[in-house]
Amino acid sequence: MADFDLIIIGGGPAGMTAGLYAARANMKVVLFEQKGTGGELNNTDLIEDWPGEESITGFELGEKMRKHAEKFGLRIDIQGVDEIWSEGDRKVVRLADGTTHSAYAVIVAVGGEPVKLQVPGEQEYAGRGVSYCAVCDGAFFKDMDLAVIGGGDSAFQEGLFLTRFAKKLYVVHRRKEFRAQAILQDRLLGMDKVETVTPAVVKRIGGNGEVKWIEVERDGRVEQVPVEGVFIFVGFKPVGRYLFKREHIDHDPNGYLITDQYMVTSIPGVYAVGDTRAQLAKQITTAVGDATTAVLHAERYIEELKHAERAFPSAPREEMPRLAGRMEPVRVVAGQTIVRQGDASDSFFIVVRGRVGVYQTQDGKEEQLNTLGPGEFFGEIGLLSDMPRIATVRALEPSELLRLDQESFRRLVSVSAATRDQLDQVARERLAATRS
Repeated sequence: MADFDLIIIGGGPAGMTAGLYAARANMKVVLFEQKGTGGELNNTDLIEDWPGEESITGFELGEKMRKHAEKFGLRIDIQGVDEIWSEGDRKVVRLADGTTHSAYAVIVAVGGEPVKLQVPGEQEYAGRGVSYCAVCDGAFFKDMDLAVIGGGDSAFQEGLFLTRFAKKLYVVHRRKEFRAQAILQDRLLGMDKVETVTPAVVKRIGGNGEVKWIEVERDGRVEQVPVEGVFIFVGFKPVGRYLFKREHIDHDPNGYLITDQYMVTSIPGVYAVGDTRAQLAKQITTAVGDATTAVLHAERYIEELKHAERAFPSAPREEMPRLAGRMEPVRVVAGQTIVRQGDASDSFFIVVRGRVGVYQTQDGKEEQLNTLGPGEFFGEIGLLSDMPRIATVRALEPSELLRLDQESFRRLVSVSAATRDQLDQVARERLAATRS
């Protein structure tokens, strides 16, 4: 089993961005992608809303993203992922070939698959006139009458591409109004070869071995529209949640994974980005933003998890992800007081970088008792004994700490007798030193 800091699943814009940021941060990272990098970009003809590129093909943008990430050392494996589950403090990823890999964190960027109409003839004629990708299949339908089913951005973008080949193009939508951006509607519906069929519902797809017509219901009447190709863009079904077969991951009624503002799912250490996540817009720009946020948070989470494991070597490994998720980074300048003698004990600290001094005042005189550096901790005495702080701690130089709240600290010592014993021993030694 190969260990990584981070595993990314999915090679679309979100996955490639996550890989770029992780590789630049020198994280040990791998990206798994089943079909090849680019994701839905490969099914998109022209992109005109990517900042800095007035017009670029989806394939070209995907290639630029891949080369950029690989330049910084991202490892990309073209393999499908079958399942993800938690095992102690790690996330285990099983590939389609049965091999497994583990990591401290996983970013799910797998997107989804097209929604089907679920009408007679759709499955029968799939690949023989029924398609879900105009860029992939449009050139096979030169000088034919075609139908695009749908009224959103995807349907109109794909419809614009099909006008290069179609003799006539019908746009079939179940509502009178379309949801696509106004600029897309103006471009497509302004063409002489384009005719709308609305409000209409497709009832059947038929032919004689190949598609020859669609049956639609409009204004209470059923009619046939003669077409030789049907391109369906009526929605998108996210697939990320189906990777979690052994534990529940929160998702909305449509199957999109639910995250917080840092892209963290209900499973600590698992992030969801891009089209598999519940959000307002499904755009390249939002996917890239999701991925940036997720990697920056994951980097912090992984570092906190490693520090927690070093501080609490006897704690149950399955408790560590939750503990790391509750730790708060604290940065202090030289001379800054972190805790003060006599104050209420409400938190525990681990020194990550820098040095702090421990001081105690007796009879009006302050004495330095100890100096603590990276990997050492303080604050346990008051929390274990439910008493005020017995010492003041100040930064000796600019320092970084991790703060754990009282509730999380008490949970840890309640579920781990070994950790309680470890902290009790440290507390006894420190108390003895103050009395000597």
